[in-house]
Amino acid sequence: GGAMSSSSAAAAGDDRFSVGSAAAETALGFQRAARRTFHDVPYVLGISGDSEGLAIEVEHADDGRKWRSRFPARFIEEITQRTGNAKKFDVFVRMLLSALCRESDAVYLDVLTARDLEMLRRHANPQGPPTTSTAGQSDKRYLILTYRAEFDKVHYPLPLQLEERSEADTLRALNARLRAELAEARGGGGQDHAKGQPPATPAHQPRDDERAALQ
Repeated sequence: GGAMSSSSAAAAGDDRFSVGSAAAETALGFQRAARRTFHDVPYVLGISGDSEGLAIEVEHADDGRKWRSRFPARFIEEITQRTGNAKKFDVFVRMLLSALCRESDAVYLDVLTARDLEMLRRHANPQGPPTTSTAGQSDKRYLILTYRAEFDKVHYPLPLQLEERSEADTLRALNARLRAELAEARGGGGQDHAKGQPPATPAHQPRDDERAALQ
């Protein structure tokens, strides 16, 4: 499979994301949410899970569309191995939560379309073989966790499926969230979004085409 890292020589270990502290976090379960803007598009990100797997939800803050997936721990480790900079699941979770809360300059997040991801791959590996067409994938989004090592950057892409909902359901959910934000603002709203509770995410097992898209 093609690596998204421009080199496999990036440091594999980093004390900032030690296994010990990360294991303690995932063993008890975790749940974080934050409002972020990527490429001038506002999103609400929700990350939750435990030692068995990871659930990610990305909501378009303006129109209420949602993309979500659940990834088994083994699948996450497979993704990291393909980059040439493998991470244990516990460490990956710690990196992801740190990026969500902006706790470290070494890791950061992005939300990309299938076309954006293809451009990123071509930039990282101009001489690489052509990848599968992005036609028919316009509804997908990818949460990209980037790890900036001392002499390199590694991109870990996580594919998210668009949640199929009726327009009425989408409008109701958007209206409810806006009312909640308004109520919070009127009440002083000093709470940190990073400590919010994202909605429960139904299990989604990555399909074969998703695995192929990451190769």
